[in-house]
Amino acid sequence: MADVQLDISSDRTSAGKTAGDTYTVDLETIRNTLDKDDASGTTLGSMVQAQLSITEAETRYQVRSGIPNKVSKSVGAAAQAVKQAAG
Repeated sequence: MADVQLDISSDRTSAGKTAGDTYTVDLETIRNTLDKDDASGTTLGSMVQAQLSITEAETRYQVRSGIPNKVSKSVGAAAQAVKQAAG
């Protein structure tokens, strides 16, 4: 995440989209491990592993999408402060 540029709005939008795309792929991968033909995806251990993987994927998504969102909110707040000071 350190090399992501968030200077302009399209950068922040792109970072959010990338976070969502990555999250979707992560969830599809987890689902595929549970959909195995040999039914090994339905063991208790596999299901617990899947739940932990989902929690990890959700955490990564929240961090990756939250940072661009927070930057956007900060930019908006700064713009409002400039408006109020000017007018």
